Amino acid sequence: MKEKQPLKNLYNLYLNNQCSEEEFERFLTALVNEDDDKEILALMSATWDNTHTLPDIGLIPDFLPQETKQVKLKPAQSGKVNLQRFIASAAAILVLAAGLYFFRDNVIKLIAPVQQQEVWSSIGERKKIILADGSQVWLSSNSKLSYPDKFKEAQRSVSLEGEAFFEVAHDAKHPFIIKTGKVNTTVLGTSFNVSAYSKQNTINITLVTGKVAVALTTKNKTYTETILPNQQIVVNRSNNKLSKIDYPEAVSFLNRRLGQYEYKGLILEQVVHDIESQYNVQIVLSTHLSDKTFYGNLNMNDPIAQTLNKLCLVMETKWEKKGEQYEIIK
Repeated sequence: MKEKQPLKNLYNLYLNNQCSEEEFERFLTALVNEDDDKEILALMSATWDNTHTLPDIGLIPDFLPQETKQVKLKPAQSGKVNLQRFIASAAAILVLAAGLYFFRDNVIKLIAPVQQQEVWSSIGERKKIILADGSQVWLSSNSKLSYPDKFKEAQRSVSLEGEAFFEVAHDAKHPFIIKTGKVNTTVLGTSFNVSAYSKQNTINITLVTGKVAVALTTKNKTYTETILPNQQIVVNRSNNKLSKIDYPEAVSFLNRRLGQYEYKGLILEQVVHDIESQYNVQIVLSTHLSDKTFYGNLNMNDPIAQTLNKLCLVMETKWEKKGEQYEIIK
């Protein structure tokens, strides 16, 4: 196992422009670590007390982008060092070190900028994504998740189109936010499901464990609501209304994230909405069937024909495909 290089050694290599690219990256990592703050400040103070000559060349390694090379010092002249030049030299070193210390986030962003990632799931496809903080996302069929390859801001923000189940790594200092249009869902560490398909009139946030705050922003006002386990937030896109309901079957989303849908007396109209979302199709349901209830399991990973066959077998109905849409009739 490689032994950790002492911060003092990295600091001295940096000041003398002798650190390799790998050592410089380790030095930047140490600057970001708040546990090393006292040691860094002590080293900077010692630099002021112990500087006797000008450094031979600039303090920033050559492999850095040109825009980071803000301070360039001339080589020391032979002979006696003038007191004013000595003070200027020490001050320049401290200014550069202090600048790097106090503005380290900007330097790191320049060297290793955050890259935005996008993951799509096609019809009948599901994907599991592990984010940089350890949070896990199960992306449902016909959905898209946008997220950074690393979290550098005060908030951990991602964007969702469609549906996904989240297990968020706990971090009280950096709230996790899922953005779905006008709706932001904020958590610290919990498991929940967000359904926000563009063709649906509602956005549903269902909580399995933890605690979630949901905010709906309109032109005139922001509405907020907090839910606990076995509760659901329903956001109506048509009238910008936000409501909270009890949802005792929230744990079922642990299976739904894998495509296994269990129904215990849900009205057929809602079941059909689920099928439409998962397969990105349009289904016409006969009026006299919409309020019928369905009991059974559907595997949304199966081809749509197989799923409709099972549904119609239980409901004693049949289905037909007419053009680009499906019809369920008695």
